[in-house]
Amino acid sequence: MAEISDFVGIDESELNSKKASLDSCIAQNSSGDNCSKCQRVFGCDKIKEFVILQFDIAIAKLKQCQEANNISSCMNCSEFFECKIRSGYVNATYEKMNEGRGGQFDF
Repeated sequence: MAEISDFVGIDESELNSKKASLDSCIAQNSSGDNCSKCQRVFGCDKIKEFVILQFDIAIAKLKQCQEANNISSCMNCSEFFECKIRSGYVNATYEKMNEGRGGQFDF
């Protein structure tokens, strides 16, 4: 599996910095091991920024894979159902939709 640094336009240090900041916040403010149990999860910018960055990375990986394989859609790929890059993108999309709240949506 490729490393984050293998993808153009992705700053691994920024991701690591945001992850460390988020982990620190979780340790201080959450009774669990993720943000979904924090009382401030609906107004927290740290989780939102981290989730958006993860989403941007997932899109970059997906686009670079598609370009490398000369396809415009994952549906044209023989590894559609087994692909870790596509799975990562789907998970990142879900996390972005619920802003990292572990399945809690704010409509």
